[in-house]
Amino acid sequence: MRRRMIIIFAGFLLLISGAMNPLSAQLTKDENLSRFDDRVLHFGFYLGVNTMSYRFTHYSDVMLNPVLINDPALATSAENYYNKVHSYRAVISDIKPGFSVGGVINLRMNNVIDFRFTPGMSLGSRQLNFTQNITANMQSSKSKELYPNLTFDRYLTLPTAYIDFPAGFRYKGNRFGNLRPYIYGGGAFKWDLENKRVSESVVHLKRAGYYAEVAFGLDSYFPFFRFTSEFRFSYGLNNIIRHDADLASTDPLPYFGYIFEKLNSDVFTLLFFFEKLIHILI
Repeated sequence: MRRRMIIIFAGFLLLISGAMNPLSAQLTKDENLSRFDDRVLHFGFYLGVNTMSYRFTHYSDVMLNPVLINDPALATSAENYYNKVHSYRAVISDIKPGFSVGGVINLRMNNVIDFRFTPGMSLGSRQLNFTQNITANMQSSKSKELYPNLTFDRYLTLPTAYIDFPAGFRYKGNRFGNLRPYIYGGGAFKWDLENKRVSESVVHLKRAGYYAEVAFGLDSYFPFFRFTSEFRFSYGLNNIIRHDADLASTDPLPYFGYIFEKLNSDVFTLLFFFEKLIHILI
C-alpha cells in the first residue's frame, strides 16, 4: 500500500508540473527569472494534499503490557472490559486525503544548497480498525456503558490537526531551461491540536511528534513566479502511544489502547509552492 501511494504521488507530481509548465516550452534558451536563484532570501506560500498513516507494534497478549503487570488493580479493572480475550490486532484502513497550507522561507547557502523553513498546518484523519478477536461479544456490560456507540466493523476514526515546523536542506540539480530538480532532507516537529474527542476514551495519543523527512521535487520558472511541486515523506520517530493508568482519574482509561507496544505516525504530502508573488510585495 505504501509503495502504491508513493507511485501515485510521484506520478501526480510530474503530471501537475507538466500541465502547468510544458517541458517542450521550458527546455528553451529563453530562461524566466534567470537571477531568481541568486537571491539570498525569499519567501512564498504553499498548498498541498496529504494522507496519514500509523506504524504500530502489538503485544501478543494485552496483559503483557508493563502498565498492567505493574498495577494489579488496573489489570483487574481491565479484565472487566476484555471478557478474557487478551489478544487482538488493529489495522489502518480507509486512508483519506487531507489538506496542508503554510509558508516558506528560503535561505540560499550556495549555488546548489538552500535551507528551507516551511511552517504550516495539516488537517487529516486515520481510520483504525480492530480486526482480530474483536467482536461485539467481547464487550462486557461495563464496556458497553463506557462506549455506548462503539462499533467494531469501523472501530475508530482519529482526526488530526497538526501545527507543522519543518526545516531542512535541499540539494538542487542543474537547471535545464526553466526546470530544475532537487532532493530534500530534514526534520520536523508536529503538534497535534486535535483533542482526540472521538478516541480519547479508547486510545490515548501524545500530541508532540518528531519526524525525519525526505522529499524530491521540481522547480518550474514562470515569468513572474517560481512554481514548485514536491512529494514529501515524514517518518515518525517517537512512540506516540500514551498508556494512562490512573484509576482515580475522572477521564476514561484507554483499555483497548493497551494492546499497542509502539505507535508511530507517518505523513505523505504533495506540496505546491509559489515563491515569487510574495517576494514582489516585499
